[in-house]
Amino acid sequence: MTRVARTKETPTRSRRRRLRFRRRLTGALVLLSPALWVLARDVATRPVHLFGFDRAHVLAYLATAAASSVFWAALLYNSASRRGIVGRISAGLFATLFSLAVGVQAAFFAVYDVYYSHDATIFARSLPGMLFGYLPIGRARVFVEIIVAITLAAAMIALARRWVRPRCIPRLLAPLLIPAVLYGATQVPASFRMWQSTTPDLIYFHGLVSHWHERLRHKDDAPKLRVQRRTPAPLPSLVASPPMPRNVLLIVQESLRYDVSCNDYVPDTGDTPPCATPFTNRAAPGRFAFDQLRATASTTAISISNLWSGVPATESYEVMHTVPLLWEYGHAAGYHGAYWTSQHVMFGSMRLYVQDLPLDKFAVATHLDKQANFDAGAHDRLLTDRVLSDWPTLEEPFIAVAHYSNVHFPYVNDPNHAPFQPQSFTKTAANNDQFFNYYKNVVYLSDMAVGRLIDGVRASKSGARTVIVYTSDHGESFREHWQLGHTSSLYDEEIHVPAWLDAPAGTLTDEEKLSLTEAHDQFTWHFDLHATILDLMGLWDEPRLGPFRQRMIGHPLTRRQRTTAPVSLTNCSWLWECDFRNWGMMQGQMKIEAREWDNAFHCFDVLADPEEALDLGEAACAPLPALARGLFGKMPAAAWPKGKDLLFGPAPAASAAPAAP
Repeated sequence: MTRVARTKETPTRSRRRRLRFRRRLTGALVLLSPALWVLARDVATRPVHLFGFDRAHVLAYLATAAASSVFWAALLYNSASRRGIVGRISAGLFATLFSLAVGVQAAFFAVYDVYYSHDATIFARSLPGMLFGYLPIGRARVFVEIIVAITLAAAMIALARRWVRPRCIPRLLAPLLIPAVLYGATQVPASFRMWQSTTPDLIYFHGLVSHWHERLRHKDDAPKLRVQRRTPAPLPSLVASPPMPRNVLLIVQESLRYDVSCNDYVPDTGDTPPCATPFTNRAAPGRFAFDQLRATASTTAISISNLWSGVPATESYEVMHTVPLLWEYGHAAGYHGAYWTSQHVMFGSMRLYVQDLPLDKFAVATHLDKQANFDAGAHDRLLTDRVLSDWPTLEEPFIAVAHYSNVHFPYVNDPNHAPFQPQSFTKTAANNDQFFNYYKNVVYLSDMAVGRLIDGVRASKSGARTVIVYTSDHGESFREHWQLGHTSSLYDEEIHVPAWLDAPAGTLTDEEKLSLTEAHDQFTWHFDLHATILDLMGLWDEPRLGPFRQRMIGHPLTRRQRTTAPVSLTNCSWLWECDFRNWGMMQGQMKIEAREWDNAFHCFDVLADPEEALDLGEAACAPLPALARGLFGKMPAAAWPKGKDLLFGPAPAASAAPAAP
């Protein structure tokens, strides 16, 4: 009888052991499920990028994957307790962190093809906005990714409470892991730029920690105010009335000086290129050139704001972040929109300036190359490839912008396409001429891409109805007034830029052609290009545009009236705080400029003295100095707060910002 009893009990015990093993295995898989989801989703999202890692980046990724597993497993283990304050707090913490880290990263990657990181968080003013990556939550893909993450978090907690059975001692000790894993997640080093060889959840936490280091002033990676998310003022429905059907393509170059480009068409008669832009020179031989056009800033963010909004950079914080841009005016009138750029828009949170535009086509550097250089962007040839790929599907009428980037330091140079010799990548004064040749070869390489774009547009069906407007955001200095690069001054090497308009037959009236021809030698501004584009779109005379035109200071070059009032020049704005404080003003050929250490404005006649070598004294430029002091304040301009006081303080009140002259 005893043997029979033991025989009957053996299968029961064996089955219990198997069930216990299965439950523990299932429980372990449940605890690992958050990290497994993160890994599986990452591999599915960027397989080519991940499998291109070298050994060092593979090891880094595996290490952070292990850290991610421990982090989520510890939180989920504590969430498995159905009763008690620890279980409820842990569940809430797990659900919140998982929903944010996984949902925001999936949504951010869906928009930008790169993960939300240190670069995208450090300039954030809004804490809720920072937590959600300033993403457009109303966009379907973004909303779905957030909801999926929330649903997964809830499901994982339910599964943990079903399959994980914390024992007595582990249940008592496990809560001690929570502070440890939370602290550990903030200390794990993250690869956040180019390679991003870290799991996306830890990249997210690293970004949050970076933001708090900046806010608490423990670090100084974000010393200046940078662009914040725009909330454009609502526009009424507009009616476009162009004299004939036409589209507009605005091409914006980066850091391109006027004096190295062929602004007017120059016949190419030999092996030596006539300038550093021979490809666009050949692509648009019949263009209308504007030889005296100036940018009003030598900082990209401020310059493109002037160009796209038509509003001067001296407006208030509120105005700079609510004024509509070209695409929004076009959208209100039934135009389709496109914006393609090789610029890395994570730089200085520049993505926030273009993220919410009404666009049918959109691409930035990380869409073109996930390892795009942070300063020089993706290769300009990739931008041209993308634009030409999208072009046939862009519905008419449209307002499109192609924004190039490779002429930005540290420059993209190809020795196989470098006709200007000798060249050298050096900042030493003794080799300045060779460095300038290096820069011209950079321009030459980028111009190959832009010329190919123009050729492709002109060969397309819509090209016969597309007017091309071309300019650069600003110039680049090479020790003409001691400085190198841009943003450091308002001398002409930094703000005198190429600009022209190329229109196919039948897209301009005779009056428009005459006005554009007359503008060749007249002083014009980026504000005028903004007005010109609105006029090309048939919107300049739209009565409902009137309230918005009141802040615009430019005039269409397609009309005879010119901008003759004083125009402010500055690299300091509530949109983008200046690294080098400088201010100025121009009226026709007379210019004043000063930097933060100056006690007086310098006065130049840029026609009589194009090198700006002879300071004529303030009296020769009257009334500009008095107008500038009224606009910018006494020198140095105490009206402009600095750094983190702007970035993390309250938004500057409209009354605190300088008003337009």
